[in-house]
Amino acid sequence: MDMKAFMKSDLKDRGTIEFKGIDRFLDDKGKPIPFILRRLSRNRVQEIRNLYRTKDVFYDTSSGSKRPLLTADGQVATIVNYDADKVSTHIMIESFVQPKLDDKELMEYYGVLDRMDMPAILFPDRAEYDYANKCVMIACGMSEDKDEKVIDDLKN
Repeated sequence: MDMKAFMKSDLKDRGTIEFKGIDRFLDDKGKPIPFILRRLSRNRVQEIRNLYRTKDVFYDTSSGSKRPLLTADGQVATIVNYDADKVSTHIMIESFVQPKLDDKELMEYYGVLDRMDMPAILFPDRAEYDYANKCVMIACGMSEDKDEKVIDDLKN
C-alpha cells in the first residue's frame, strides 16, 4: 500500500480559519473585522483540558487523624475537579489569532493583567461571547459549522 495517500499536509499543519467578525469591531469602511482562529489539534486541546483537572483525596478527619478514606474495593477515595470555564477560556485565547486575545498592547489598553480576563472584556455581551466560542468550537473540530459562518475554509 502507498502510504503517501495518508500523508496530508492539512493534517500536519492545521492552519487557520476565518469567520465573520462582529459589529463591535469595524474596519475603516464600517465592515466587521473578520476573526481568524488557529485550528488547535485534538492533542493540544486535551493538554489544555488536563491543566484544569485536579484530583483530590478524601480524608477521614472524624477520629482526629487525617487518614485517606478507602472505597469498598480498598482504593483511596478521590474526587476529580474540572474547571470547564477556564478550559474554554484558555482554548479561546490560544485559538484567536485576530484579535490576538493575549496581545500585550491590547491587555495594557484595557488594564488587564491576566490574559484569562480578555475574552470577557472583548466579548462582554452574551451573544458576542457565544459567537466567539462557537467559532472556537468549529475551528478546533469540536462542533460542526451548521450556520455557514465560515468565510474561508483554510488560510495558511
